[in-house]
Amino acid sequence: MDSVKNELDELRLTMKLANEKFENLEKRISVPNGKTNEETIFFSDDLAPVDLILRAEKYLQWGRLKSQALDTGNGLFADSCWNMCLDIYLCGLKGDQVTVSAIAHSSGIPMTTAMRYINVMVDQGLLEKTPNPDDNRMIFVSASLECVSKIETILSNAPF
Repeated sequence: MDSVKNELDELRLTMKLANEKFENLEKRISVPNGKTNEETIFFSDDLAPVDLILRAEKYLQWGRLKSQALDTGNGLFADSCWNMCLDIYLCGLKGDQVTVSAIAHSSGIPMTTAMRYINVMVDQGLLEKTPNPDDNRMIFVSASLECVSKIETILSNAPF
């Protein structure tokens, strides 16, 4: 019975710490001047590429922080597809080519799952695959124009 009580105490502490981190994250993503992300969003598409890069990197950092704070090892708080799209988008903005296997590896999820997600995003027109002309074993992946447009709309209106 003591082991169950100890487990419950440990779980309560974990939940308390996760809630505190969640509240801190909520404070960090609030908009300046006291506005919150629940208020009306006005779309803007006039950010320079450097600003888009900074915002995309902040989104990735926030996502990793969120996942680390709330995830208990089951991946419930990971945004795998979003993070992969954002990573691919960032590589495109920086002029870097990224391989399917590299993005799958950096996603932090099992390779087969990442490959399946990438294929679904290709089928949906969000990502594009192109063969590496120097090495037939490698496939490059990039964000489609539609995906770039959607990500830039999100980033242009991000609350940070």
